[in-house]
Amino acid sequence: MAKKILLIDPPFQKFMNFSKGGIPLGLLSLAGSLKNRGHEVDVLDSDYNPHGESYPFIAKIDHYKNYLDGLKDEGHPIWEGIKNQISESSPDIVGLSLISTKVKSGLRTAEIAKRLGVKYVFAGGPHVTISPESVSQYKNIDGLLTGEGENQFEELFLTDRVNATTIKKLDDLPISDRSSLVGIEGYVKEDLGYVMTARGCINDCNFCCSDVLWGRGVRKRNIDNVIKEIDSVNSNYGTTNFYVADDTFTLSKKRVMEFGDRMKERGYSWSCLTRLDRINEGMIDHMKNSGCHMVKVGVESGNERVLESMNKGVNLQTIRESSKLLNNAGMPWLAYFMAGSPGETSSDLSDTMKFIGEINPTYVSSAIYTPYPGTGFAKNHVISGDFALEEMNHHSLETIAGDIPREKLREFMEFSDKYNDSRKAREMFSK
Repeated sequence: MAKKILLIDPPFQKFMNFSKGGIPLGLLSLAGSLKNRGHEVDVLDSDYNPHGESYPFIAKIDHYKNYLDGLKDEGHPIWEGIKNQISESSPDIVGLSLISTKVKSGLRTAEIAKRLGVKYVFAGGPHVTISPESVSQYKNIDGLLTGEGENQFEELFLTDRVNATTIKKLDDLPISDRSSLVGIEGYVKEDLGYVMTARGCINDCNFCCSDVLWGRGVRKRNIDNVIKEIDSVNSNYGTTNFYVADDTFTLSKKRVMEFGDRMKERGYSWSCLTRLDRINEGMIDHMKNSGCHMVKVGVESGNERVLESMNKGVNLQTIRESSKLLNNAGMPWLAYFMAGSPGETSSDLSDTMKFIGEINPTYVSSAIYTPYPGTGFAKNHVISGDFALEEMNHHSLETIAGDIPREKLREFMEFSDKYNDSRKAREMFSK
């Protein structure tokens, strides 16, 4: 029997008025599958805020209290918006996608849904997949879906726990259904251009949980299938700039070349996320020539010992060589860094600041280490209490997990802000 389903990505950054773009690709993929089975589906991204502030990192830390206050304020406009949408949709089922930073927010959303008479509230997503026991105890959650749920969501109609199996052939899935987005008329065209061409990662970094979510290894879509989706987004919404959200897009030079050729034929521009040990000079030149205007990479630290402790699988010399290739090619690039990981010292963090000046990325994106469930670090670095989910966060100094003093972490964030200001690049890389 067909159901009326409202899938929700709970709010987080919007409480702090951060600029937050993109689309919830996982929920939209699930929406496409459910629609194919005859269900009526809406997707509410209650965190979408493309016209918010592009805050520097220190301001993000200082605004974190707004999120904590918003969690407690039942009359906050964000909660009112969610109430109004649930009332308007009148769904049989509300499905919540939870990452660790949004668990508290998701639980509040579940409470609102049940109060408004929604019969079933199901939860899935990365946090539920990795740590289902941390969510199962809550009375407003009627069922949990772990793993990739496109083919097994409906089993929750019959039971309160489904452990979904891995989807081996991604080409068999329908295209992510952007038309399901609530308020799509207000979406920025570029945000609708987020795509995933593969799931999974071959690496095993200690701060990441990709292998727990997707399994070790990478499952790829056929490039024809990817381009079909991209052409559809262009036709329906006028999008010409696309972002490839794979963990590591450049694993295969041949695949990157084929993708680039197809994008160039159509006059599209694009950007991607990858690793510095997975690029080379010929690849970068071809990417740039095919319309790639930005590459995002995780550097994480400028200290060799810290990189080893992260199990990053890349050393400082490789980072130096690859960053030089990007800079010589004139390819803008964003470098992610993490401060305060287990065993890292203030001196190590000073090394990172010096290293940033050496490799000269176009933009620096810095975060405070947080031991999210499912990561290698979290397994060996226990935090007492309920994981302090409302306090411990990569945007917050409320509770810190590492040994570096708050003053040094703040110094690193201030350094990052000054670095980016000196390049006038923040607006370009605000999403």
